[in-house]
Amino acid sequence: AFPYFLKTSCPCCTEQVSAVMCDDGESECPEGTTCCETPDGSWGCCPMPKAVCCSDGNHCCPTNYTCDVNSTTCVKGEVVIPWYTKLPAVTSDEDYGNSVECDARNKCPEGSTCCQLAGGQWGCCPLEKL
Repeated sequence: AFPYFLKTSCPCCTEQVSAVMCDDGESECPEGTTCCETPDGSWGCCPMPKAVCCSDGNHCCPTNYTCDVNSTTCVKGEVVIPWYTKLPAVTSDEDYGNSVECDARNKCPEGSTCCQLAGGQWGCCPLEKL
């Protein structure tokens, strides 16, 4: 069984996308993601809030899951799910140029999917559309 992800509201393209500042004080990730350091010392963005950064430096798991590096999975009790690959962080002077456009006014961070909410607004799911 896979855990559900809550959709986050889509920022309008005329508004600045909120960001999470990483520990280096220069790199940032989109709101609703988690900064995790990569093996080369740069920063990556895990596509969910309060994620667990895995020791391999390239992957992460949802909150309250444990990274199983040997099986490349996330484990919580008897629940085992695939782990997530981090997306690259941007420096604070870059913008989110590769964001996913939902329509002419709304966008989601790269690596996520636009999903229409019940009220007709757009939301962002922290998984890519396949």
